[in-house]
Amino acid sequence: MELPHAAPRLDGLSWAFAFLPGSMPALGDPRPPGGPGWDWLHYDLVHSGARAAIEAERAFPAFMLRLLVGSDETPRIVTDGEAVAGVLPSFVRSAGADEHEIAWWRFAMRPDRLVSSRRRPVRALAAVWDGITGGHAPEGPVALLDGAITEFAREARRRVARLDDELDVAEDALLDLRPSADLGGLGAQLGQARREVTIIKRALAPLARLLAEDAEELPDWAMEGSHDSAHSAVLGTLDDIAALHDRARALQDELTSRLAEETNRRLYIVSVVTTVVMPAALVTGFFGMNTGGMLWQEHGLGTVFAFGLCLLAMLGTLGVLRWKRLL
Repeated sequence: MELPHAAPRLDGLSWAFAFLPGSMPALGDPRPPGGPGWDWLHYDLVHSGARAAIEAERAFPAFMLRLLVGSDETPRIVTDGEAVAGVLPSFVRSAGADEHEIAWWRFAMRPDRLVSSRRRPVRALAAVWDGITGGHAPEGPVALLDGAITEFAREARRRVARLDDELDVAEDALLDLRPSADLGGLGAQLGQARREVTIIKRALAPLARLLAEDAEELPDWAMEGSHDSAHSAVLGTLDDIAALHDRARALQDELTSRLAEETNRRLYIVSVVTTVVMPAALVTGFFGMNTGGMLWQEHGLGTVFAFGLCLLAMLGTLGVLRWKRLL
């Protein structure tokens, strides 16, 4: 998803859109400064020329330019009363990456200009790109930003829904009351689901706080559009995460209980077998002594008698266990 040019760019610019009144978005170099409409420039920070190109921006204060080229992954939204900048999360859009891996992209915007940057391809901006090239142009930088946040929240919600479906399988296995039910892999499955949902929650929770707490500090032009869609999407996803987390914890507790019951059942079987065999072991140990005058030593059926005595001892032990209702 790189900006097509006749020759490779040396400034790390991945793409530039010019949004002019009454016309379709133009993909190419940004519009002339001071002209009508607004533009969106997106930089790949891995490119060696991106830092110099961003620092050459004159529309934003120095601290926002440092944020655009920085490496800090703390989510934030800052303003100087005229421009707005921040660091926001998104899922990684890269082959071979963990589907739940979070990357961070940066932005700085004014009413007529949006500059964004990232070190790894992110899905939220890819979705915005697809929307623009598909004919759905945002009304301004604020609408584009809200669209990216909403897309991240919606994709997080879809992933939480898939994890919830995986928990259905674990729940069905736990509801299977047969002793032969295989519970061995459920612990790892539940742990993986809780790990992945925790990663998503750690990215969404600060984002929800930012949307709620920083709204009053933003300049008036940044409040012209409605932020309800993005905020509602983030809060709705956090509600789903809380429900999934509670469900995973409940299933983990149930699994622990089932495993404890299975362990106790097996220990009970081992204890019964040990108790039943113990008298026979005592008899054989007695007849194994190399002492004189051993009972039935000279008798032709001594071994048979000893075996019968072992059997009687085992049956007597079983009878005592049944009488005491231990079996």
